[in-house]
Amino acid sequence: MRLTTQIAVVLAIALAGGAGWYALRSQGPAGSTAPPPAARPVPVVAAAAVRGDIAVTFDAIGTLAANEAVTITAKQSGLVRAISFDEGQTVQAGTVLVELDDTEARAELAVAEAERRTVVQELERSQALLGRQAVAQARVDDLRVSLQAAEARVNAARARVHDLTIRAPFTGVTGLRRVSPGALVQPGTDVTTLDDIRVLRLAFTVPELALRSLKTGMRVAAASSVYAGQSFEGTVIAIDPRIDPVTRMVTVIAALPNEQRLLKPGMFMTVQLTLENRSNVVLIPEEALVPAGDRQYVFLVQDGRVERRPVGIGARRAGQVEVTGGLRDGDLVVVRGTQKVRDGQPVKVEILGAAPAGPATSQT
Repeated sequence: MRLTTQIAVVLAIALAGGAGWYALRSQGPAGSTAPPPAARPVPVVAAAAVRGDIAVTFDAIGTLAANEAVTITAKQSGLVRAISFDEGQTVQAGTVLVELDDTEARAELAVAEAERRTVVQELERSQALLGRQAVAQARVDDLRVSLQAAEARVNAARARVHDLTIRAPFTGVTGLRRVSPGALVQPGTDVTTLDDIRVLRLAFTVPELALRSLKTGMRVAAASSVYAGQSFEGTVIAIDPRIDPVTRMVTVIAALPNEQRLLKPGMFMTVQLTLENRSNVVLIPEEALVPAGDRQYVFLVQDGRVERRPVGIGARRAGQVEVTGGLRDGDLVVVRGTQKVRDGQPVKVEILGAAPAGPATSQT
């Protein structure tokens, strides 16, 4: 037991001596402590905030409709005597499309015109006799009323004859033919369709919050998967005065010129509506943003260190964002390496190339 105690005492003395020696080695002159090693700079890529223009846009989906569209129908019953159009043909307003057999209607018109001539002759004789008091004034008055009735029958007969010839009400493109020569048609029978597609109407909806910027004359750009990479430019021509109480959306109509006849009524289109153009605003790459809750931050590079700074965000586009507060043009912000840095950390900065030229386009 005595030997064991002696060994323990020796070990305790040795440990105490080692600790004292380490403490002395760790102290500089006059007992000062050596500073910890400096943090190594983190490599990051940064870009400068620049001034430029940006367009505030809204993306929507819409459907095309003809500027004017109608289903051509028969007003009178009759046999189809002649069809004077081809399917898909462009016809002018007033062009004859279909002729129905008008033999009976013209005969009725001839009878009505003959009756009118008879009444006219009787009225002329009665007026001549009235001057010699050989006929009563009442007889002349009755003949005048009869003449009016005869004129009405003639006009009705002419209208029936006119309605047996079906004409284009406006300039447009005819659709598929739905009758054949010799077919008996009834009032309301579909003959074909007629669409004015020189200009198409594009209907889409936007949220009511956009009403403050929405007005007629705004430019829209529409695209279709049918024509990949091609944009069709148009103009807002109408805004629905009512807002849907369920969806809180308002319907907007834009006119799209269709001179090449590429677009068809009923096509599905994606729409980009330019709500506002902003000039001389501060822009930074979108990848510089660091979201935290409902706030947005950036890491600002100053004197070789980063500062986590809150910023206000305005309009956006793919790749760029407008900064409404917190930065000035020329400020360097970290765009790559934001996950590796902390507020106040030293960084080794690589400057990203200049921002691409040309106006930006924002999405709301």
